Amino acid sequence: MAKKHYRDIWDMIGDGMDSELSGLSDEDDDDTDEDGVYSRSELEKILKEIEEAEISVFEPIEESDDELFIEANEPSSMISVPQPSTTLCSEEVKSCSDEFIQQLNTSPVLQLIPNDQTPTVNIPFVKDTDIKWSNKPFMSKPLNIQVLVPKLSTTHQTLSPIEYFMNYFPEIEFENMAKYTNLYAKQKCIENYVDTTPEEMKVLVGIYLIIGCRKNTSFDWYWGDHLKINLIADNMSLDRFLILRSCFHVIDNNNIPANNVDTFIKIRPLYNSFLNQCKKLPVETNLAIGKQKIDFNGELDESHFDMEEKPCPWGIQTFLLCSQNGIVYNMILNQENMFELNSEIQNKYGLGGSVVLKLVEHLEKDKHILFFNHFFGSYNLLMSLDYLGIKAAGLVHMNSFANPPLLSNKELKKLGKGASYEVSSADEKIGIIKWFEKKTVTFASNYITSGQPDKIECYDKKKKSYIEVSRPEVVKLYNETIRGIFLHDHLSSIYRIFLKSQEWTLHMLFHFFDMGISNSWLEYTNDAQATNLPKRNTMDLFSFKWKLAQNLITAGSTKITPSKCESSTSSPKINV
Repeated sequence: MAKKHYRDIWDMIGDGMDSELSGLSDEDDDDTDEDGVYSRSELEKILKEIEEAEISVFEPIEESDDELFIEANEPSSMISVPQPSTTLCSEEVKSCSDEFIQQLNTSPVLQLIPNDQTPTVNIPFVKDTDIKWSNKPFMSKPLNIQVLVPKLSTTHQTLSPIEYFMNYFPEIEFENMAKYTNLYAKQKCIENYVDTTPEEMKVLVGIYLIIGCRKNTSFDWYWGDHLKINLIADNMSLDRFLILRSCFHVIDNNNIPANNVDTFIKIRPLYNSFLNQCKKLPVETNLAIGKQKIDFNGELDESHFDMEEKPCPWGIQTFLLCSQNGIVYNMILNQENMFELNSEIQNKYGLGGSVVLKLVEHLEKDKHILFFNHFFGSYNLLMSLDYLGIKAAGLVHMNSFANPPLLSNKELKKLGKGASYEVSSADEKIGIIKWFEKKTVTFASNYITSGQPDKIECYDKKKKSYIEVSRPEVVKLYNETIRGIFLHDHLSSIYRIFLKSQEWTLHMLFHFFDMGISNSWLEYTNDAQATNLPKRNTMDLFSFKWKLAQNLITAGSTKITPSKCESSTSSPKINV
């Protein structure tokens, strides 16, 4: 996507308030506020940083753990400069059972697990002892990739927000929400409960979207006289809203198999619905893989803890495949039993490598360039992606590459800012480059390393002024693409659906709604640009989400729903 359009996306995000969602990867951001919360000033800083593409590096473990964040200014032109140093080399330097999956896929109600697991492909694998390095710099491989032009969601005009949204969550999903919510209420023997309908479930979701836009912390305010919102109060009572929320389900709990190994089985239908549409989208050329955390501090064995994350260090982790402008094409939920992954591949490549190979299964050969951070990167992963026709590059740990003979951090720093050091594998299929700007960072790639370096500005503390330094091309490409993960995370959280619940199922289900809205809005902005819709007439994210909430509530209120019936007034009261 054009850089201009990319910046337009940030302009249209709107006046977002603080988000509990933190960064998506292991990377530390030195620009984060002391309390770790994204503020409006932070959003402006992020926008400035994205338009100024230079990096600084944080390396907590000597020559092993390299971290990357955007910091300095990128000039508008590219300048080819020679490498500031020479090269150095040396001579050497479980899934779930088939019975469980079959039971899920043949169940009349729980067709939850996608039956698209491919057998282990005959991809290359090299033992660490067999990895050899050459003293030759890596020769960039010519790309025969045809840049893909994003296709329109419609042939002649933009769609309404609800039309984009319903592609991810079609009518059948709202019918199932109503069906299993009613079933759960009966199983719990809730007195005076009136069965809900698909239309009323749309009203419920629409109300939650408005609450996410307003960010008030008490549900009473939306029905009270002081801050009453008629669109909410006129279509559903507070008691009805609370009882539907407490009973909200998308499966029948009694149909969960006894040998279930999927922690997230209760949310799989909605997850699969969202994912199916993501995989139908036309995929752009430059792609990024990274982590996302769904904030949740309640009881769940699969919660992950990160002491650097504030204000909520606990969360449910997902892995995303995104375009550089934030559209999600694929995702995997992280849990102890990663039954979605091929066990043989996972044993060989580890969690990070097997996740990457799973996420790129539906990609076409010789059409995409992939970027990822050091959690995923390894020598064998780059070899396998090259075999599959996918060019790739990313931050790496040196112990995943049999400790190639690169200069140490101290030796590289002596050469000055902008110095880099490069080696390549003996078969010339993999290249590694170590670069020093403020700190050192190490990249590996199966298609480019130094390439055509450009010039960037960085601040020199000794000279107390900005100086120009050389930047390898792989660093520039990585910065431009990997930010798609952060952009989607920000878009999903800026008007995040507000929940006061300790139920992990609700947090995940409504997070999928947020992700669907982010993808829908990005599709809409693509269509708006392709149809030459004036920017002043293009909805920003806030307007898009508010309009979607109105569409859902209006679609649900056109028919008589239980919330409008007199019998609904007898719904049991629940404390907020």
